[in-house]
Amino acid sequence: MALEGTLRDFSLADIFQLIGLQRKTGVLTLRGKDDTVTVTFLDGKVVGADSLNRRLENRLGTVLMKTGLINQDQLNRALDIQKETLQRLGFILTHYGIISQDSLRDAIQLQILQIVYRLFRWKDGDYQFSQETTIEYDRDNVVPITAESILMEGARMIDEWPIIEKRIRSYDMMFRKKLTDQEIVVVGAEDADEIDFDGDTTRSRRKGVGFGERIRISQEEKAIYDMVDGTMTVGDIMEVSRFSEFDTNKALYELLTRDLIEEVRGQSAAAVLEPATPVDETEVAKTPVPLPLVLALVIVALASLITLFENPLNGLRPLTGGNSPIVETRKAISLQRIDAIGQAIEEYNDAHGRLPQALKELAPNYISASMLKDPWGNDYSYLQQPERFLVIGFTADAKSDPDLLLSRMTGAPATAPSKQQQTGGIRLLD
Repeated sequence: MALEGTLRDFSLADIFQLIGLQRKTGVLTLRGKDDTVTVTFLDGKVVGADSLNRRLENRLGTVLMKTGLINQDQLNRALDIQKETLQRLGFILTHYGIISQDSLRDAIQLQILQIVYRLFRWKDGDYQFSQETTIEYDRDNVVPITAESILMEGARMIDEWPIIEKRIRSYDMMFRKKLTDQEIVVVGAEDADEIDFDGDTTRSRRKGVGFGERIRISQEEKAIYDMVDGTMTVGDIMEVSRFSEFDTNKALYELLTRDLIEEVRGQSAAAVLEPATPVDETEVAKTPVPLPLVLALVIVALASLITLFENPLNGLRPLTGGNSPIVETRKAISLQRIDAIGQAIEEYNDAHGRLPQALKELAPNYISASMLKDPWGNDYSYLQQPERFLVIGFTADAKSDPDLLLSRMTGAPATAPSKQQQTGGIRLLD
């Protein structure tokens, strides 16, 4: 079956319905302005999905950690073993008994659905379906998903997204909690208030206030409400949240409708966290940091860490300490972004025979521009030498973080862990 064209002429729903009804096997490739997505079908059912910008394998560990199934240290060790053995992350986690097979299946299905559901928001793009006689997919951990079930949920999202986008206009928006003297009560899903998508928000607000001046919200809304702090963008909340992109935005919409949160206008996250003593940022920006000093600091950081346990980048220590769960999750996200930047730099070097002069040269052909900033909105620092490059991440207050440092030889893999570190990594996963 030859199936190709643009989404303006043939909608995604029509494509899925056609493949499902004809029980086709093959790969559907969709190319948009900012991403390329592949969806794999077996007998008309979805058995895989991957995104160029949000690779399923890269995000699986973050999802498992956000849902509390693994911790940061276990993820780091599993990633170390993955680099040595090239085995799937899910296989490693189940093989060492960190998570159950059922938990892995649920996490993978969630990731597949999130990638597919995001496609329903595309207004334009090219598509091509390549029919195959057979396909390869993770048969042990992927349960085929019918096109009909995806279309039902996708249709609901198409109806509700335009209403949500009227309030959640950009993923760069930031919100803060509004002061209230009313008690916030979490209710079960069966009692949760529904958003009136006919445009009447009065009903939702009236139901939100119960007897005794209490505000009733769902567990999902409470989880999102707790993350709203005046510094996290909508995009940050989506990455930290264990909910889907749609459910996270819907919860934010509901909180806005009930006047529990408000938009932070006219200031950035750095301004919200501004210290009591004002700092003349203009003067600071005018004072360049000498490159030899930066290199010296990096060398000192590397020397102090070479004897420590591995992290997913290059033999650095795992993320531990007394940070909050949100901070730890953000650091985990930053680790994955730095690793993705490292891979993009190597691909660029292979294609051009040289390292990029700046990270912005990688976008959009090798990596999405959004991946060049950390979850706090800082640009990653990049230093390049003839045979080595470094990518440096930062803390919430824009200070270099030794946990978030990638040092890699040009064209060479990361330094292999020692026997002691390998053994220690496996033992920690037990």
